[in-house]
Amino acid sequence: MTLQIGVDTGGTHTDIVLLDRSAGSFHTLKVPTTPEDLSIGILNGVRRILAEAGKLEERGPVAFHYGTTLVTNIIVEEQDMPIGLLTTGGFRDVLAIGRAVRKPNIYDIHWRPQRPLVPRAMRLGVPERINHKGEIVTALDEKAARAEMRVLRERGAVAIAVCLLNAYANPVHERRLAEIAAEELPGVPVTLSSDVAREFREYERTSTTVLNAFVMAPMIAHLDGLAGRLRENGVQRTPFIMRGNGGIMSFDLAKTLPAAVTHSGPVAGIVGGNALARATGITDAITFDMGGTSSDVALISDSVPFSTTRGKLAGYPVLLPMLDLVTIGAGGGSIAWVDSGGGLKVGPRSAGSVPGPACYGQGGENPTVTDANLLCGRLNGDFFLNGDRVLRKDLSEQVMRDKIAGPLGLSVEEAALGVLAIAEAHMVNAIKLVSVQRGIDPRGYTLIGFGGAGPLHAVSLAEAIGMDRVLIPAAPGNVSASGLLSAEVRHDIVRTRVLSLETADASAIDQGYAALVEEAGQALLDQSVPAEAVQILRAIDLRYRGQAYELTLPLPSDPITADTLIQLAGRFHAEHARVYGYQLDHHAIEIVNLRVTGTSQPPALPWPSHSPTASAPVAAGHRLVLHGINAAATEWPVYRFTEITAGVEIEGPAIVEYPGSTCVILPGWHATWDAWRHAHITKTVR
Repeated sequence: MTLQIGVDTGGTHTDIVLLDRSAGSFHTLKVPTTPEDLSIGILNGVRRILAEAGKLEERGPVAFHYGTTLVTNIIVEEQDMPIGLLTTGGFRDVLAIGRAVRKPNIYDIHWRPQRPLVPRAMRLGVPERINHKGEIVTALDEKAARAEMRVLRERGAVAIAVCLLNAYANPVHERRLAEIAAEELPGVPVTLSSDVAREFREYERTSTTVLNAFVMAPMIAHLDGLAGRLRENGVQRTPFIMRGNGGIMSFDLAKTLPAAVTHSGPVAGIVGGNALARATGITDAITFDMGGTSSDVALISDSVPFSTTRGKLAGYPVLLPMLDLVTIGAGGGSIAWVDSGGGLKVGPRSAGSVPGPACYGQGGENPTVTDANLLCGRLNGDFFLNGDRVLRKDLSEQVMRDKIAGPLGLSVEEAALGVLAIAEAHMVNAIKLVSVQRGIDPRGYTLIGFGGAGPLHAVSLAEAIGMDRVLIPAAPGNVSASGLLSAEVRHDIVRTRVLSLETADASAIDQGYAALVEEAGQALLDQSVPAEAVQILRAIDLRYRGQAYELTLPLPSDPITADTLIQLAGRFHAEHARVYGYQLDHHAIEIVNLRVTGTSQPPALPWPSHSPTASAPVAAGHRLVLHGINAAATEWPVYRFTEITAGVEIEGPAIVEYPGSTCVILPGWHATWDAWRHAHITKTVR
């Protein structure tokens, strides 16, 4: 039986899980992230977890699934990456023009648009024209194209993005440019818009193509280097990486489509949270993933995470399907500071893993959320990360006094409680963004808290919002890593077909879908998915004529007929009324995009089950804990998760120390551990 390893690299820690399904064993590990070379920390952790499981020498085949924030970090940090952009002549400034809208506030006179990732000197046009029907109006001027490519070569382009007008309808000119680029710019990777985002909307399509080219070279280097080191350590099978749509894809495909790896690590957490919810019979949930650098929040309704086909990466549009999440700069390493007006702030800057919070003893000079949790008694300085790291409370006390308490005239304890209150207020707002802003009452949902710091705050957040159910996984610090082992291989394809639904040729649409189904199926076969495991999902984007946005409706696998189109009209009216509150029964409806998704069969859940016992848990000790502004410290019992069995119940207040996290159960809350040893925490006092 193949061993499975899931690795999620965060800004502070790298989370690793090892699953042996045949033995029913599940091992977890956290190691420091190595920002200078992510593969160093990954390989250190892989070797260590194999050794701890006794599988280092004789282990058989190993499957490797990976999640990373590398793509996001490259864009956010705006690393110096000279890339060239080739467009249709006259359209070189699409990136700079963008959309005719001022965001987020049209009245902000200080607002300035984002700097395009490609400066104007690296954006060049070539003579050619294809119309929206895919008909060639002006042939490609190959001589001019070669001349422009030589200019980009002289200007040091390390990657080329090609986005021609209406290439989504006919990519012939883009493909010829790729051939010419191979001759004029040998070894320089080329991204074609028709390979990345084959749908209309020129600005978003150009942005997505440029983002893909921007991260392609560093992603190729990273994935090639990591794959090579994995092979040297006995991982011979095809490695996979999490993509933004909630599925995984092979490293080889990811090297050609790195823009699809956006938010890879956080998305793995959503996938893991959804698998956890399904296993425990929960259909509506909000996932709260708090790590060392940030917190990620997402909504799951009817067991389906919210997704979007028009997302953003560091403010830049991305025309690719991805799970919808809100990320805020509130993590364990978020730095607390006092602004010029004497106001206490928390984040978005983070201490990261180096130097880390002051209590790490690595030279950190600023108080963080982790320091505040330690000072309030929520964390055990001698049992952080299962005792792998000792936290120094004296250093936390010193920086909290010097940077926060002293300037504000507070005690150290008051300052620490203030830091936690502000950090949790940011998290509450994030939860409201994914729920209340969509017209959804979060009080009927279950909050799933995970990440290294999520269980520290999950119950407090639920209480603040009025939610009465919290779920803490058996390995809360490794849910993103285990989510990688819960994901299926997934590949999305889209084609723009702007047609009137009323007059559309059903047979032509059916043929269009047949071609996409074949392409999606082949993409999965190319990634070693067995033919019998390939599953195909179809969907269609519809809108009222004149609208700029569309709604996506699923389609059955039956052949598309005239009756299918008539039924689609009724379904679209009903969906429009559900989403927007009204429908226009006599208004014309347009088909916009045809969508096909190919997936493998979902794997079995990674968590092993346990037989319940009637034994009552025994506290490992008691600790003074500060909870609530102006409240005095009181003794709370402290339990070790390793001593908690299935069926155990604990009344709050209590603290449960996991190998990679700590869970705080407030007074008035009750926790029960199920057969997988996931904690169901419910409010008992209202």
